Amino acid sequence: CVILETTCFEIPLRNAKGGIKKFVLNPEECIDYAVCYTPAATGCREENIIFQPDKVLEFWYILKFTVELPNSTKLPEMVCDLGKFIIQNFPLTNPTHETLELQVRNSNPDNFFLDSQKLLLTMAPRSTERIRVRFCPSALGRAGQQATLTFYCAQFEEWKFLLSGIGLFPQPLEIERITTYLQQLASLAIIFKNPTDEHVLIDVILTNREMPKNLALGIQCDSFLIETTAFKGSSPFWRERIELPPRGNIPITVCFNPKVMKLRKTMAVVQMRRADGTKWPIDNFDELSPELKRMMVADSGEIQAIRWIYPILGLPQAKHDEFPPVVIKCQSRKRIEKNLKVTITGDFIGDHPILNVSDFVVIPKKRSYASYEDIDGIPIKREFEYEILYESDEVRVDLQPSVAVYLMKRSYNIKTQVITLDFNVIFSPKKPMKSQIILKIECITDGIWNFPVTLIATEPEVDDVINIEGKGLFKEAVTEFWLSGRKRYTDDFVAYFLPDSDPEFFVKPESGEIPPFDSNGITLLVGFKPQMYGRKYKARLVIQTADMYYLYAVNGLPQNTKPPKNVKPKIDATNKNFDDRKVTQHNFIKENNKMVRTGASSTIKGESLMLKNK
Repeated sequence: CVILETTCFEIPLRNAKGGIKKFVLNPEECIDYAVCYTPAATGCREENIIFQPDKVLEFWYILKFTVELPNSTKLPEMVCDLGKFIIQNFPLTNPTHETLELQVRNSNPDNFFLDSQKLLLTMAPRSTERIRVRFCPSALGRAGQQATLTFYCAQFEEWKFLLSGIGLFPQPLEIERITTYLQQLASLAIIFKNPTDEHVLIDVILTNREMPKNLALGIQCDSFLIETTAFKGSSPFWRERIELPPRGNIPITVCFNPKVMKLRKTMAVVQMRRADGTKWPIDNFDELSPELKRMMVADSGEIQAIRWIYPILGLPQAKHDEFPPVVIKCQSRKRIEKNLKVTITGDFIGDHPILNVSDFVVIPKKRSYASYEDIDGIPIKREFEYEILYESDEVRVDLQPSVAVYLMKRSYNIKTQVITLDFNVIFSPKKPMKSQIILKIECITDGIWNFPVTLIATEPEVDDVINIEGKGLFKEAVTEFWLSGRKRYTDDFVAYFLPDSDPEFFVKPESGEIPPFDSNGITLLVGFKPQMYGRKYKARLVIQTADMYYLYAVNGLPQNTKPPKNVKPKIDATNKNFDDRKVTQHNFIKENNKMVRTGASSTIKGESLMLKNK
């Protein structure tokens, strides 16, 4: 048998004894006992199968196995354009009861390499791993682009997978876009890498300035060959016969400087030839389609140059310095609609001129141009597509459900070549925020117009008022707050107080999950700890989920006290003993006659009251 493969065989069993039909193996009955064996290691092995009947002695079979290496697995052939890569994945299964620690060796790391950088792969018993292999062709055809992935482990010597690939003549790449304001320069950097193992010479040209020889792409690329000064190459790499070593790369910079609001197109063509002047061989030439042979301009198994084509779109962007700032303000959980009027200026009298409103349409954004065929298939009637751009992906997720834009009216002034569009902006925020969106209007034949709009959502109305009566100074007073869900699944939330709230308040828990709507909900504890007598504390509590915002007014009230009744005082406030004491009467005239000097309360203290003789 072969390691990691299951071998099935049968053992005949016969019951030669007579008797009642009581056992699983009936009298004179013969059955086949199926055994499945999956070895986990190579070499010669012995295994025993023991049978223990109830009435007779046990018996057993000795099984001898010679376990060989697993068979090599040939994977499907991969096909990829020269200069690109393709990924293939295949399953690696461990059917044994042991953990396998596999080391990988790749016989051709130049063309094939594993996506995972792990040198050691650990596989649990009876598990499957998906192995991803990336193929980067370095030649046209097969040209020795094969590899063997060998997995080694302690249980067996090797486990091989055979890989192979074919390199194809490069097809035109996806469209690159350059956008900039009128009269401003923008650049696009293209990193070109020599994918072969040869020393080569590179020629780079732009189709808007020079017509390449033997460029066979069909009539779809005609609009990319129109001469224009909007594009130019940036030195030092825009010259002929650039030497490039094997696997070397160079940056190719294309500059775009628009003068008018009009779409401009070009192609950056990179032609690569062998430095020694020999042709590029194609060992699978007979397998190629007639269309691909025509594109290569080849009638045999050799071509002079390999060509890469980069279609480039230049879209000018209009400035709107005179556009007044637009601010839309709305209270959270409410809805507001506002009219937004914008004007679009451009060159609308050239090819396919706009004479009235029936010569153009304004629709929501629906398409993206990825290839040069899409650009050449543009309809004759101008299409202005509008969409909303957000500050970031996170803002888009939060804001997109709350904003909508609809076109209400369009008009055109042929004298000034101005298009006026009236939009209706609907803003229904769910929580407080401030953000800026861009109303982007794009015409693939003319350019881009951006109009900024500021959105402000204020605090919503209070959902409820929570009053908490204090229990005394420095004592916590708590009330329960029940919150139910509105969704079919749990919803994460955070609870916090707004900055203008008194710090004596607290809420527990501060985060968690709100159960689904068909559950009992979740209980929150809201409380405060007063630090001063007679003061009323206030706070605003926010409970926020991913798409909802709840606001509650929380009042911390002083402790409600009542005067005691029918309670014996601890002290005598009547002072009856003072009222019952003996009263002593004073004769102030006699007392004053006895005084010799002034007292301490007099303004002249200690002065003699007796007259002195002169």
